[in-house]
Amino acid sequence: MNRRTFVQTLPAAAVATACSRRTAGEREVAFAMWGGDEERNHHFRGPVAEDIRRRFNIRLRLVTVADTAEFITKLITEKHAGRTEGGSADIVWMNGENFRSARQAGILWGPFAESLSNIALYPASTRLDFGTPTDGFEAPWQKAQFVFAWDPARTALPAGLGLDGLFSWLRQHPGRFTYVAPPDFTGSAFIRHVLLAYGERIRFADFDREFYEDVAPAALKRLLDIRPFLWRRGETYPATARELDRLFANNEIDLSMNYNPAFASVRIARGEFPATVRTFVLLPGTLFNYSYLAIPFNAAAKDDAKAVIDHMLSFDAQLALSREVQSPFPIEVSRLDPARRAQVEALPREAATLSDSWLAAHALPEPHADYLIQFERDWQAEVLRA
Repeated sequence: MNRRTFVQTLPAAAVATACSRRTAGEREVAFAMWGGDEERNHHFRGPVAEDIRRRFNIRLRLVTVADTAEFITKLITEKHAGRTEGGSADIVWMNGENFRSARQAGILWGPFAESLSNIALYPASTRLDFGTPTDGFEAPWQKAQFVFAWDPARTALPAGLGLDGLFSWLRQHPGRFTYVAPPDFTGSAFIRHVLLAYGERIRFADFDREFYEDVAPAALKRLLDIRPFLWRRGETYPATARELDRLFANNEIDLSMNYNPAFASVRIARGEFPATVRTFVLLPGTLFNYSYLAIPFNAAAKDDAKAVIDHMLSFDAQLALSREVQSPFPIEVSRLDPARRAQVEALPREAATLSDSWLAAHALPEPHADYLIQFERDWQAEVLRA
């Protein structure tokens, strides 16, 4: 999830109009959700909201979040102010260092996740979020894996490209590559690939500072060394993945990148990318993770939020989400009966989206959140400000 600024999706007039359409006895659940994907926003304001209204007589109100870290800070402020009821949201979409910060601050309600009927559909590995045990305070919801996009019709790339090959290529093509500036989630993920290349023995369940201090300098030096070969000589970086996509679409750079394996297919369908664009993963692989749904400590509708989360984890809800917004299907398929497996296998897959089997064979787990936090800080000090 992206981490920038917190904004309210619905203007006051729209909220008032929506509220006026409530049926007798209808309740409301406010969902703080990353708002950087318009297809997803449309899907939740429309089909998902209608489904939840029909099933539970609950109105789902979206509160779009561009910076989950700032939303966590908002919850911490509410806790310090003694606002223990009627909080800003009833459900929040998060993962990684934001979950770790939320647990440390004691601003999540629970444990609740293990009592959900649909939790059994998800792999046991989801009980660790960037090395932090979830302990039932969040429920796995969405799956992501990092991919790169290029257009073979205009750019030739070596086959079987790894990080060394990518850095060799960009030196030969100065100004044709850049990445999003951390702490944006996309940029942070890209630089973590460089750290992992030097720290293959990085522990995923805890943070080993001594080991980090052994491997981080080489990774930072490499990022500093390529800076003169980046777009605008690395004097500035795109602020968001959307800005990176615009540079790619305008032929200012030759590669884009994203945590949604289907992002290029989505951009092609919108007419933003040429139909010839394809995606690839660096070898031996790219970062993979789950994101989660949690309930804030001061949620106004905890029981209703729990019911909505359980439904959002369900097979039917996840199948519809994958079909409508082309997000990776997150349920462990081996846990499904043959009929449901067939439905998953029948999900449409565009030419620009890699197969699930290829992605799974080249998936790297996320390291502990402290590696992310420390490496972002060091990148800003040693690369951005150099």
